[in-house]
Amino acid sequence: MPLTPFHLGPGLALGMIFRKYINIPAILLASVIVDIRAIYLALIVGDWSNLHGFFHTFAGATVLGLVVISLILIFRDYLSKFSEILKVEQDYSLQSIAAGALIGIWVHIILDSYMHRDMTPFLPFFDGNPLHGEMFGGWGVMVICCLGFLIGGSIYVWRLIKHS
Repeated sequence: MPLTPFHLGPGLALGMIFRKYINIPAILLASVIVDIRAIYLALIVGDWSNLHGFFHTFAGATVLGLVVISLILIFRDYLSKFSEILKVEQDYSLQSIAAGALIGIWVHIILDSYMHRDMTPFLPFFDGNPLHGEMFGGWGVMVICCLGFLIGGSIYVWRLIKHS
């Protein structure tokens, strides 16, 4: 995991670019929720040996994606009001929420797979991590995450200025 908040960058960029199809709260929550176990193990338990377990697989991440979908559906009235305050028009349909949740969580798994040798993203179908270090390593992932922040943030600010 590049520090967990960095995962918000790609989610923000994708959410802002495809905001008519992807629910932004869903993609942002999904982008970071997968690291809750890793944060707990590292910071609370002090065990850094097995940070990337079941939820850092596509199967486990999909289960967490379903949790995110449920949470956003439960809180969509509150989130809709919050979106209005932030001046971000959002679709809170099941389709846009599901798209945001699944894209956000799968992008997290893909990015972490390039960074962490200990991940097994394709379990139970394939043991090991064929993506580790293939296209880019940790710095490449960090650059992607930071560029996501810049792109998503710039689009948000541009839309605020354009509509004011």
